[in-house]
Amino acid sequence: MSLKRTLAIAALALAGAPAAAAAQAPPGPPGPPPGNGTDLPAPPGTAPAFVAPGTAAAIPAGATGPGLLKNSAVALNRSKRTFSVPFTCQGNGTISVTAKRAASGTLARAGYRCVSGRATARLQLSKKVATTVGKRRTVAATATIRQGARKQKLSFSLTAGVPAAKAKGFWTDGHLQCSQDGSGAPPAYLTQPDFTTRSPTPISTRGWVAWYTAAGGWHWLGSGGVNVGRWDTWTATVSGIAQFHPGGAVTPIPFTWGPISVPAGQAIHAIGVYEIVYWVGGRPDYQWQYVNAGTTGAAAAGAGNLYCAYA
Repeated sequence: MSLKRTLAIAALALAGAPAAAAAQAPPGPPGPPPGNGTDLPAPPGTAPAFVAPGTAAAIPAGATGPGLLKNSAVALNRSKRTFSVPFTCQGNGTISVTAKRAASGTLARAGYRCVSGRATARLQLSKKVATTVGKRRTVAATATIRQGARKQKLSFSLTAGVPAAKAKGFWTDGHLQCSQDGSGAPPAYLTQPDFTTRSPTPISTRGWVAWYTAAGGWHWLGSGGVNVGRWDTWTATVSGIAQFHPGGAVTPIPFTWGPISVPAGQAIHAIGVYEIVYWVGGRPDYQWQYVNAGTTGAAAAGAGNLYCAYA
């Protein structure tokens, strides 16, 4: 069942991954997908009657800009009204932070120094904004980092006075298939979970592949390119997504995105993520989780493997 959560995440690289790639495993899985639930689609109309084929994509080579290092909420020091954002970098620059639920416009901005490919930007909120964040307890925030002509947006959660969030779990089915033939060599394929609901419910889903390098940190590839994804509309039922079960077939024919090519020689770790919006009475219920790295869903695998690793 796709809606159940698995046990705590074991931060494991895919079995059989090249040793060179495994030696540079990320410090943790990525944070929320681009937008962090703030760019939801409009309520859907009629869902499609068929599953459209997925399209080919490619993970870019080299560091494409600053990136976060792992999925950890950024905590606000309420007495000082300050918070710090660590990230990878390729040069000195500036950072500005926005959060729709806290205030309109820019909440804070600062310069940063890049040392050995890493930076920690320290920012301060106004009293008014800090009070709002304190009342909200957690808000979805976006950091816009500028390095010369390069601009990168990174999504994270800004928290105030709340315990650390639990590690994200896995959808029990759906998976990031690391290779076509099981050898561990790219290209990869992202297969959507077969989401279930107690009664027919319109849903919107969006898939991502996040990739990590030591020089670039975590970045996001969507169906429209880097940081650009497409919401798809389906109908979830008690037996799964209706479009995946034509004529009531028991075995699903899920939506698969790929092939996704991966550049060689980059020591890349990749992870699959799916967002979903359940539309109940026209109101959105938003969630996101990882999918298993392998040829099956997390339930069939007995647990969830986070990463596909490529030398």
